[in-house]
Amino acid sequence: MGTWLFDLIAPALQTDWQWAVAAAVCAGLIRGFSGFGGAMVFVPVVGAVYGPTVALPVLTIIDTVATAPLLPPAFRRCRWREVLPLLVGAVLLLPVGIAALVHIDGAVLHTAIVAVVLAAAAVLATGWRYESTPGTPACVAIGGLSGFLGGSTGLSGPPVILFWLGGRTDAAGVRANIIALFALTTIFTVAAYWANALFTPQVWALGILLMPIYTAAIWTGAFIFRRTGERTFRRVALTAIAVIAVASLAL
Repeated sequence: MGTWLFDLIAPALQTDWQWAVAAAVCAGLIRGFSGFGGAMVFVPVVGAVYGPTVALPVLTIIDTVATAPLLPPAFRRCRWREVLPLLVGAVLLLPVGIAALVHIDGAVLHTAIVAVVLAAAAVLATGWRYESTPGTPACVAIGGLSGFLGGSTGLSGPPVILFWLGGRTDAAGVRANIIALFALTTIFTVAAYWANALFTPQVWALGILLMPIYTAAIWTGAFIFRRTGERTFRRVALTAIAVIAVASLAL
């Protein structure tokens, strides 16, 4: 290993970075299987150890690289008429969320992250569904909430997950929609994080360390998706998300 690389990653090893490894494994498994949930696991845990301004850009780096091979099939399968209105709303409010991330106390954000995670897990666990088809304004509003939460807490998923899982779209369609939407919003997220100087040496260090771990977990989760019943994994995933979120309060 080159001296420059060692100098880069050494500071990341001087804290409880094993929590980040555990979070990367769990987050990757869930993300690879369902298309969502990675941030719901990764951000509360890593944010508790390193702070949200480190956890969010690290996740952006490793998730962008690890999920790239999932994009072609997702783009072919997703329903663009559902994805695009949410993308518009997300892009509009993403900068507002990032401004909140930069200017709000990290402890406050961490508490908010855990609260959002637990609320989303509770709603999803009820099996709630809606019957009507939301119009374009409602879709843009849902996307806007997703963009704000994504910029401020990294949890852009809960609003759109509730939106799509609350409807009648099958599991494969929901997964494809979510992967496509998050891939597109990531382009704007990276630009905004860069503009706010959030890609620090510590962020790149953790990204280098966690990239292979998260990638392996992503592909393991995708393998499981093709062989496991949706109902079983839904229960396991929601339970894991809730347990990790609560456990992160003690970090």
